[in-house]
Amino acid sequence: MSGTQDVFQRTLLISLLLLPMLAALTILTQCRRNQVRLGERDRVYELQHEGRERSYILHRPAAAASVDPANPRPLLIVMHGGGGTARGAINITRGRFNELADAENFYVVYPTGFDKSWNDGRVDLRSTAHREKIDDVGFLKRVIESIAGEYPIDRARIFSTGISNGGFMSMRLACDLSETVRAVAPVTAQLSRDLFAMCKPQRPVGMLLVNGTDDPIVPYDGGTIELFWTERGEILSTDDTLRFWARRNRCSAQPVVAELPDRDPKDETRVDRVRYPNCATGRDVELLRVRGGGHTWPGGSPYLSERLVGKVSNDIIACDEIWNFFRDQ
Repeated sequence: MSGTQDVFQRTLLISLLLLPMLAALTILTQCRRNQVRLGERDRVYELQHEGRERSYILHRPAAAASVDPANPRPLLIVMHGGGGTARGAINITRGRFNELADAENFYVVYPTGFDKSWNDGRVDLRSTAHREKIDDVGFLKRVIESIAGEYPIDRARIFSTGISNGGFMSMRLACDLSETVRAVAPVTAQLSRDLFAMCKPQRPVGMLLVNGTDDPIVPYDGGTIELFWTERGEILSTDDTLRFWARRNRCSAQPVVAELPDRDPKDETRVDRVRYPNCATGRDVELLRVRGGGHTWPGGSPYLSERLVGKVSNDIIACDEIWNFFRDQ
């Protein structure tokens, strides 16, 4: 009997040791399966900023060769999250922005943060970009200028989106680069308290938030961002962030809420569209509230296990919703 118990205990110990490895292998396999290959219309660029080599990937739409300089096209900036990459931003969105760009004839740029991070205005000493005070606003301005110097970009229609750290960086562009960026769509991100204190946009900016109510990293109701048991800055709630931009854009005081169809009952999420109507500036303020959604891109690829980042909603394709919002601004 003791020999049988011995074997059982050894088997149990080996299983417990292997579980993290198996989980990591599953995630790695899934990431590889979800990879989107760069095509002939995708090009990697490098430039120097603050004495550092920085890079970005530009996707030119299918009709780019025939674009008339007298009829310039929009530019969409898509930023990865903390620890991510430009290629990762393409993968997590399943290459959908590139498909939309080909269909509707606009450019998409995927910049790379310094040491895989963005200085989004938070005080977060665990992030290289924050700790070294990287001028990412200046870098993104350089990216825009570089692209505009080679392709016919419509400077009146420059937009930005991103997830997590990339979403917070999009929020910073709305505050610090409003004379250039027409609208932004942060995903799993709000106004940080540090940025809120100095956010004074020169011009109105359209704002679409895409936030999950069960986000385990960036709390929907505000408070402290926590990543792997470390604090990464304080943020306003989603509702307070919306109200801030609704006041800035002189919208109606009360939002209009509509529940969207439950297109995938199995994902255990529902989505509400929360819209502040009658914005006097012509720049809309909206929220796609993903009830039950996590720190994820709706309609996108899961990049970590559900246990770590929460559920991915398939009731909407965030890329489509974001581009539809931008197109209307």
